[in-house]
Amino acid sequence: MLDLEVVSRDFEKVFSEISKEDKILILTHVDSDGVSSGAIIFKIFNSLNFKNINILFPNKGENGYSEGIKKRIKEINPNFLFILDLGSYKTKFDNIKRIILIDHHKPEGIPDNGILFSSFPPPPYISTSYLSYLLLNKINLNPKDYIGLIGEVGDYGVDIDAPMIKELFKNYKKKEISYVSSLINSARRVKEFDIELSFKYLIESENFSDLLIESSYKKQLEIYKEIIKKDIEKWKKVKPKFIKQIAIIEINSENLIHPVIAQIWKNILDKYIVICANFGYIKNKVSFSMRTSLNISLLEFLRNFLEPSIEEDLGFGHERATGGIVSIEKWNEFINKISNSYFEVSI
Repeated sequence: MLDLEVVSRDFEKVFSEISKEDKILILTHVDSDGVSSGAIIFKIFNSLNFKNINILFPNKGENGYSEGIKKRIKEINPNFLFILDLGSYKTKFDNIKRIILIDHHKPEGIPDNGILFSSFPPPPYISTSYLSYLLLNKINLNPKDYIGLIGEVGDYGVDIDAPMIKELFKNYKKKEISYVSSLINSARRVKEFDIELSFKYLIESENFSDLLIESSYKKQLEIYKEIIKKDIEKWKKVKPKFIKQIAIIEINSENLIHPVIAQIWKNILDKYIVICANFGYIKNKVSFSMRTSLNISLLEFLRNFLEPSIEEDLGFGHERATGGIVSIEKWNEFINKISNSYFEVSI
């Protein structure tokens, strides 16, 4: 279980190493939790009058530790690199004084010269943005609590139990927090992959009420949200195909809706491993999401059939939620391996 007192002391020590002359790069995930994580850290440095702050997001379908990302980091040449909500892996980034990771996924190692602040394993279920809020708040830097809540709700919903969260929710309406979180998520789900918009929407706010007023950001995010809603309605009607205790739903959407479709069917087929395979999100690739209600590790299950791959964002994430992006040939091989195997899932 997370010992916030101990972890926050370590965090304060590392944070104190950063001077205003240093170049800071924030590399963060693109969902509600990731964008919120990046925003809460960015706004803290901005409030402290740091001038050289950069933000970087993985491209569509790209893992945060890919060679392409490393190349972009090298071009920016930061002194300090924050990696947020992207997992933690044993890898090397050149010429960086310190790498600070804040995360809630299962760690796969720690980068050279890195320090990991993690809320894994749960419970309590603490997202990266909410962990960032707790750490920054503990060392009296006055982070925006509503930004931490937006990311927490994006990953775990409004009924989650986490440190301080009941007190914080007294200041906001859960329904409004959830709505804003869904707007931010819609930007990464549409084919336009408009992460810059969702990030600006957050960092230009000073209070939660700023996110509720009509603005060009909010209007565009609401358009994205409606596009995703209609697409989900269309593709959730596709019936699964069954291989033993695996239910496979095949869709062809330009939008990143396969995790949502997998989640919908997971709630219906609670005795199955559910896989939604999307043949339209990235050209000539199969983007798939796995979900289950079973008491098993999908990470271990998947690795029985496929080798983990950072470049394919394959086989990382959560014990009950994972996936990847593979070639059509590799997808067919995966399905054949499952069909010809003798695995049995205990229910």
